[in-house]
Amino acid sequence: MLERAALHQTRFRTPGVAPDARGVVLGQKGLVLFPSLDRLVAFLRAYGDEGSLDELLPTLTLRRLVTPLKTRELMLSVQAESSYRMDRIAGVAKLAGGLVFTGTQRHFAKYRDSASPLGYDVQELLDQPADLVLYHDTFRQAYQFDRDLQFRDLVFKLTPYRQPTGLAGPDGAIPQRLWATAEVGVGGAILSYLFRWQIPARAALAEWPSQSAFDDRPRRLYVFDISETPERVALLFASLPGVHVFEPLGQSFAVEMGYRHPIALESCASMFDDDTLHLFRGDGEVLVVHPLPPFAPVRSLVRTNVELEEDASAAPSSGGVSEQRLGLSLPLRLAHSTDPWRAVTATVVPLGQREWLARLLYALPPKTLSALRIAIGDDRFYLVDPSGIEGVPLGTFFSEVAQRIYVPSGLTLVPAVAPAVLQDLVRDRGDGTVFFFADEDEPRVVPAAAFGPVSRKVLRDVAAVPVGADRPVEEEPALPLLRYEKPRRFPLWGVPGKDAPPADGEG
Repeated sequence: MLERAALHQTRFRTPGVAPDARGVVLGQKGLVLFPSLDRLVAFLRAYGDEGSLDELLPTLTLRRLVTPLKTRELMLSVQAESSYRMDRIAGVAKLAGGLVFTGTQRHFAKYRDSASPLGYDVQELLDQPADLVLYHDTFRQAYQFDRDLQFRDLVFKLTPYRQPTGLAGPDGAIPQRLWATAEVGVGGAILSYLFRWQIPARAALAEWPSQSAFDDRPRRLYVFDISETPERVALLFASLPGVHVFEPLGQSFAVEMGYRHPIALESCASMFDDDTLHLFRGDGEVLVVHPLPPFAPVRSLVRTNVELEEDASAAPSSGGVSEQRLGLSLPLRLAHSTDPWRAVTATVVPLGQREWLARLLYALPPKTLSALRIAIGDDRFYLVDPSGIEGVPLGTFFSEVAQRIYVPSGLTLVPAVAPAVLQDLVRDRGDGTVFFFADEDEPRVVPAAAFGPVSRKVLRDVAAVPVGADRPVEEEPALPLLRYEKPRRFPLWGVPGKDAPPADGEG
């Protein structure tokens, strides 16, 4: 049925084959025959894990074949291009249980192997009506085309499988960026949760038409694009009913966290459009969001208490109907923030820690003490140091969010407004310093005149006690005159104030 090709052989019985630059018998196409669908999927998975399916997709063809005995097999064909590509396809196909052939029209001969490094040629062509004829060293078979299979349909019908590492990725870590879908009932709560913990995220509302006449409304889902996702948040969302968390594998496609698709989707990224979002759920359902809805930051979608106020001073219109003016009233509130502390330049010490503050001031170095400014209130002390308040480890630290406006460190004001706007919003401020407290509804304003150096505000006046004192006598005593004589045994005897020298013979 087959014969080995020889070096420099130029004429072959198989139509459409010829030797390439390496002398390998090669047709225009390469064909792989699989006995079942799982073997075809195994080939695509193995080829995609080690290479790129995008290079095969432009010429990839999948067909189901029927033999004269009415058995069915699967065929994958691509443009051969070179023996290097066919060598790679043949190596992966053998691992997946496929048979590799090469040809051009309907006659395909077995591709080369270790027994025939240059390939094979047909001894005699099979003359019978068939769409495809395959020549192997162990069989010769004619096939009829049953139907074509679309690669995209195959990918969308395959069900993802659970990965052994659980929710973590192949490297054992949960990815930072995630996609998530939530039913409308829990979507609003997730919006508030993401905003409260200051997690960068965007949200959109996706809609699908009704699947049947029994559905009275279209299907709606919240879609979240979450970046810098903490691990605890990813685990929490994955455990909520009605919420599915997806790991993005490309710009517009993702697989549910904890699952892997049977085919490496990142190796066939050209199949997915950038303006369509494809989400592969673990139960096999594929959510195709097209067209992609507009996304908005979570901070702009969170619910706030909006009141419609009637302006009592509005004059009635000419028609006699009173005209109402509508206004918005949004109170500033404190919320927890995950951002690192910045501009921590103030602390508020309660009255109960007064003794501790007094002892600390004795131990502070002169440079820190001179930079501190303090204001003494009825129930607390306000200390400010523009260079940083780390030298006073007492009380509650405050961060400066705008000029002379402070909030407790670790908290932030919501809604988030610009510092310039925040300065205009605080009324009755004057030149004072504003402090927001977590347990109080309204901020406190400390006048600028209340702040002063610690040495002036804290240290007591020193009361001096008068004492008597006289000036020293200005007359100086006369100095004794010394006279040098001949050297003797006791040179200092005879100086005024000294005893007289002993007489001769006295000790």
